Amino acid sequence: MMKKQLFICLLALVFLGICGVVCAEESAKEGKGGRQSRRRDKQAKRGNAASAVIWAKYSNEIAELRKLRKEDPEAFKAKSKAFREKVRIEVKAERVKFRKLVMEYRKTQDPKALEAIKKYMSGIHDRKIEAESKRVEMLKKRLKNAEKKLVEAKAKKEEKINKILKTVFKDPKLNW
Repeated sequence: MMKKQLFICLLALVFLGICGVVCAEESAKEGKGGRQSRRRDKQAKRGNAASAVIWAKYSNEIAELRKLRKEDPEAFKAKSKAFREKVRIEVKAERVKFRKLVMEYRKTQDPKALEAIKKYMSGIHDRKIEAESKRVEMLKKRLKNAEKKLVEAKAKKEEKINKILKTVFKDPKLNW
């Protein structure tokens, strides 16, 4: 009886180990956001509005670059360098534009200048909200896929266990 319980425990550990490896491989394939997406989130939270606007504006191009990084690393290096330069110039231009609006208002205290600043900030906020809603939709899709995989794994549980048992019982040389 004790041998049977040990065997079942060992089998469960092997099964859990296999599941862990599969989950790790799937995470690596999906290429989780990582350090760069956390950096962008921090920039947006700190109020780096220009950066947030640019990242929201070029989300499709960023997605293409991510694909290219996996498919052709050399082409990725060239395109990403050009993209970063373009973004850097645009961020700088956005910051200069905002500073000019603020300086103009400080000098004149003109209500029109204040309205221009509010309109500019409103546009930035709208773009941030739009980018965040896209992010939420993407997360919903990922959650839906994860739930689907979980249901499939539950459905195939017995099949996988039987396959492992068949392999274990088939080969007398296996020492579990």
